Amino acid sequence: MSRKKQAEKIKDDVIQWSKHVLEPMNKHIGFPACPFAAKWRKDKKVRIEVRMDKSKYEKQLTDVIKSWNKKQHDIIIYCDPFWEQYSFEQFQNKVEFYNKTYNRRDVYFMGFHPDVPANEEEHEFLVDPTDECEYRSDLAYSMMLIQKFKQLYDASCKLDKIGYYKKWPVEYYEEVVKTRQETYEKLNKKESTNVQIKKRS
Repeated sequence: MSRKKQAEKIKDDVIQWSKHVLEPMNKHIGFPACPFAAKWRKDKKVRIEVRMDKSKYEKQLTDVIKSWNKKQHDIIIYCDPFWEQYSFEQFQNKVEFYNKTYNRRDVYFMGFHPDVPANEEEHEFLVDPTDECEYRSDLAYSMMLIQKFKQLYDASCKLDKIGYYKKWPVEYYEEVVKTRQETYEKLNKKESTNVQIKKRS
């Protein structure tokens, strides 16, 4: 398979993941796993990029970030089929590096590595979102989700107020949401307005 065709397959796979896992009403939490995914996709606010060769990961990702038109796209999903070049721990180091570098520039990074997939014990709402979910992928790639930090923070605050996080696994909530919200508040010297954070602290 040519790399161009591989990239097209990966982009389509991300869209199918969104349609079948993120967008439907989730039977575990009573909301879609990502309440904004359907609108982003339909409004063409998602930019999906695929690493096309094995040249330096950081250079390719940084070039993508520099070319980001934030008025056009709310989120970039950067997919890497050459993920075997780095371990999960090394990938997490990349995520941390980019967050330390870009958080002050209103950009937030979150990563997924094939060696540590979502599992039923810790992330059941992502593994088995609906009774009719038919999404299965035979592709392997890492994903870096790149979002506008303030937009993400404000959205999480609004979701808290409507009870979106109440049925999230506590450890996953603290790892993903609480840490992110506290980082934003520290950088921007804001008092916590996040109801769920206060309850779980």
